[in-house]
Amino acid sequence: MELRVVRHTTAFDAASSFYGDLLGWPVTRTWDQPTRGRIFGYGDVSRIELLEAGAVVDVEGVFIAVEHPDVDALADHLADHGIEIFQPVADQPWGHRNVGVVDPTGLRVVFFQWI
Repeated sequence: MELRVVRHTTAFDAASSFYGDLLGWPVTRTWDQPTRGRIFGYGDVSRIELLEAGAVVDVEGVFIAVEHPDVDALADHLADHGIEIFQPVADQPWGHRNVGVVDPTGLRVVFFQWI
């Protein structure tokens, strides 16, 4: 079984670069018909699927949370590549250290590590 987040996007190339090149997530599947699509793996069962679309609806009130071993280094890496950080690195009272960014599709992604 797997958990897959599916995102329709007009920023397919930029989003593919974000998840593949910047985050280093491996492509597990790609296709070109009837529109371009790509699935990136994260861990054993989590995936994000990008589907190219001519128009999309903004995502409101939803974000994805992704565990990462070093959010400080990741925040620096993403900022160095011009990724918008909407939530600076901070320790949270529930035991996470996290940072929030906006991916090229407009989806908010919060990376966290246990402290």
